Amino acid sequence: MAERFKYILAVCIAVLLFIPAFQFKTELFKCEPLSGGITVSEKPELTKESYWDLSWQENYNKYINDNFGFRPWFVRLINQINFSLFNTTNAPGVVIGKNGELFIESYIDDYIGRNYIGGGKVNENVTKIKRVQDSLKARGIDLIVVFAPGKASFHSDLIPDRYLRKQKDSTNYKIYTEFFKQKQVNFIDLNYWFFQQKSSLKHPVYPKYGTHWNHYGMCLAVDTLNRYIEFKRNIKLPKLDYSLINYDTHLKGNDYDIGVLMNLMYPIEMDANPYPVYKFKNSSEYTKPDVLVVGDSYWWCIVGDHLPKQFYREDEYWFYNKDQLISNEKRNPVAVLNLSASLAQRNVVVLMATEATFHLFPYGFIDNCHKLYCEDNSKRLGEIMDDIRKNTEWYNKLVVKAQENKITTEQQLKLDAEYILSDELLKVVEPLPDIIHRIKGDPEWMKAIKKKAEENKLSVDEQVQKDAEWLFEQNKINYGK
Repeated sequence: MAERFKYILAVCIAVLLFIPAFQFKTELFKCEPLSGGITVSEKPELTKESYWDLSWQENYNKYINDNFGFRPWFVRLINQINFSLFNTTNAPGVVIGKNGELFIESYIDDYIGRNYIGGGKVNENVTKIKRVQDSLKARGIDLIVVFAPGKASFHSDLIPDRYLRKQKDSTNYKIYTEFFKQKQVNFIDLNYWFFQQKSSLKHPVYPKYGTHWNHYGMCLAVDTLNRYIEFKRNIKLPKLDYSLINYDTHLKGNDYDIGVLMNLMYPIEMDANPYPVYKFKNSSEYTKPDVLVVGDSYWWCIVGDHLPKQFYREDEYWFYNKDQLISNEKRNPVAVLNLSASLAQRNVVVLMATEATFHLFPYGFIDNCHKLYCEDNSKRLGEIMDDIRKNTEWYNKLVVKAQENKITTEQQLKLDAEYILSDELLKVVEPLPDIIHRIKGDPEWMKAIKKKAEENKLSVDEQVQKDAEWLFEQNKINYGK
């Protein structure tokens, strides 16, 4: 009997080992991939060099580990056991709080002061912000800093005690707000306002299993920001009516963005969330200012509902000052844009951050503005203006441009000179893969590429590669890299 049991056990183990290998080779059964932007290793190419330096063996092991049969199913099973039996999670950065509230750890880190960057650095950043604010104001542009609410601050009572025991006196949020007040920065502290209004808010502003504000919280924020812009610009913006609220357990947008990271066999039962029915009031008495927003993912939530275009002339958003999005479509890396030209047309620039990213704020945007507008570039700017004056053809075109823009020739001359100066000071060489991606994402450009490929008897991909390489080399020459 014992021998038979051993035999059966051995067969069962062999079958269990064989099934994942069989699935890996055949992919016979469809297996839903894990959520949360998890990157799985691709099969490495075997070369003589990679074999002898052992990199192929190492990368192949990673490939097998990330792609063995039924891996997503096994991961979800382990996650479900840990969550259901031990109330823990393996999801990177996810923290299970009191009453089952889910947090992202980076929010808690700022709330307790773990990622505090120091008073000296904060003072330096705020000093630059104030200088840029004053410089932009002289150009008719209002710079406004907005701190969005953070879930850790708003629900600090639900943070696990093991984090609260490590809380420090100084935090990025606390020191930033003190310096903003001291240096008279245009500042909207939604983090403070939301917490103060917590007991009187008509509806929840955070989903239990999400890290961003919900759609009702977004409306409160947009309404507050618009009122502040009205005050600063002495204008009236189109109005948002969000008084009608419907509750739904079919969550939209980011309302379940932590829940999906859990990768469980059985998703957590979703809590009903408030969803406003948007109504907009617009007429000739209202003005749409040109607003550029530079910020983190909290503004992306608002862009996702296509709200900015209802109130502002342009719906342009620079995600972490890295990617340009217009009407929720990714366009260009911010690094290839001309800062002077990008800001010249604006009425308002909004810098938005929440506690998860205070240690990254202001994302390099203020450093670039400070370099262009606040440092002494007068000598080089004067040289550029003189070069334009000496070039008769260039100067005549500038005169026409000034008339079209209804400004003086000298004002246009300075704008054009600042454009050139901005390229000299700030432009970086766009990486070759980014150029290729940009070419392929531009229908008109690709149309020209296809025609050129036929003439040169090349494939479209080969022509894209050749054009991208040429542009990359030209950029290196132009920007002295």
